[in-house]
Amino acid sequence: MTEYTADAVSLLAYLVDALPRAADRIFAEAEAGETVVQAPSTAIAEVLYAVSRDKDVRGVTLTGTPDEARQALLDNGPVMLASIEDAELTEYALVIDELSIHDALTVASHRTRETDAIITSDGVIADAGYETVWN
Repeated sequence: MTEYTADAVSLLAYLVDALPRAADRIFAEAEAGETVVQAPSTAIAEVLYAVSRDKDVRGVTLTGTPDEARQALLDNGPVMLASIEDAELTEYALVIDELSIHDALTVASHRTRETDAIITSDGVIADAGYETVWN
């Protein structure tokens, strides 16, 4: 089964139904149980923080509570939590020099779990040589 790592930007866009076509297809496949979308715990934390601050995503204001967002992604949604543990921190230490904290943790999760690509609009991750999906 194909597996992906999702970053916070993709998760936020999913919550407001504003994903571009390729990313939306992956999330739809995950909803149907045909593929797996994993998100590092740090990405989930970023989403919950954004929801708590009523941040706009692609022109849509986030509504609801952080717990409702967590439920929409993890309990009732297509996302599996990928906790940051020792293996991810080991990978993180290898990539921290080339990426920001946020990007490095996403890449570390992707590398540790050997997912097929990262769902992100972040060009820095793609420029670093990691397979990404967005448009």
